[in-house]
Amino acid sequence: MNFKTIKIHGKDYVEVSEKIKYFRKEYIGWSLTSDIVELTEKRIVMTSTIKNPDGFIVASGTAYEKEGSSHINKTSFVENCETSANGRALANLGIMIETSI
Repeated sequence: MNFKTIKIHGKDYVEVSEKIKYFRKEYIGWSLTSDIVELTEKRIVMTSTIKNPDGFIVASGTAYEKEGSSHINKTSFVENCETSANGRALANLGIMIETSI
């Protein structure tokens, strides 16, 4: 399968949207959920969890973002954090990792 990639620090990186599409297609009956661990006006911590069809947690990922710390975080630090947590959970499951998480 060919997946859309972007360059980050000179390496090809599969975007989280591609990982989610793959997960939804290949892992029927599994769930990917995200929860806010901490939210203030200036920062957020989220954890995403993947459960198999029997409801057992098989992977998770946690992310932290600060409001205004990047261009995207000026308007969407909550959404960006959820995407990062999802990406880490999917990577911890082993989806589309080549060199690092």
